[in-house]
Amino acid sequence: MTGKRVWVKRGKEQHAIQARVAENGRVQLNITAALAEVKHYLDANNTSSLCVIALTKYELFEDKTDLFVAGMASGIQRIAVFSLLRYDPNLTFCTEFWWKVEKIPQPLGERETKKVVLERSFKLLVHETMHLLGLDHCIYFSCVMNGAGHLQEDFAQPCFCVPYRLKKMKTLVGFDVAERYGRLEEIFVRHEMKNEAKWIKDRLIIIIEKCDVISDM
Repeated sequence: MTGKRVWVKRGKEQHAIQARVAENGRVQLNITAALAEVKHYLDANNTSSLCVIALTKYELFEDKTDLFVAGMASGIQRIAVFSLLRYDPNLTFCTEFWWKVEKIPQPLGERETKKVVLERSFKLLVHETMHLLGLDHCIYFSCVMNGAGHLQEDFAQPCFCVPYRLKKMKTLVGFDVAERYGRLEEIFVRHEMKNEAKWIKDRLIIIIEKCDVISDM
């Protein structure tokens, strides 16, 4: 780190992007510059991916008056960048000064911390990927596509989308619903996300019992 620049790798080269660095060493990356790095990666790799999302442990900002920016997506360019720092349940953040971050007195253990961060990150990635594919917020049901005005609303959202959103994603991407749920169950079991694994298992039972209905979705 040097001055108001952070050095990042571009292949074998080093490239400086705009940042702000506090006296206590805390860093926030400029989100416009971060998005430009994601776009460079997309162009340089000539990828056929539907979208590219970058995740960082650094916080992000756009304007110098910002406390923080959670992230930003550009649907036209198929790119997005998001910070995971505020998903750490062991940290508290000042509502006035962006550089004031403290650990809670009794932090969670490493295993539980990883579980919480993974759950929150999963929801973020699903939500933003669906945005990049053209889906708006869901305002009718409890859904992973609900809008969130603050982090507590974000954390309270479920991991799953409602049926009509699932149908839209199936149309856009072309996956098999039962196969997708089976793979999700494996992931949730592996990461000890018991509530999510049970939810998926219950839906798989319904799909198996009524596969003729699901196949028409």
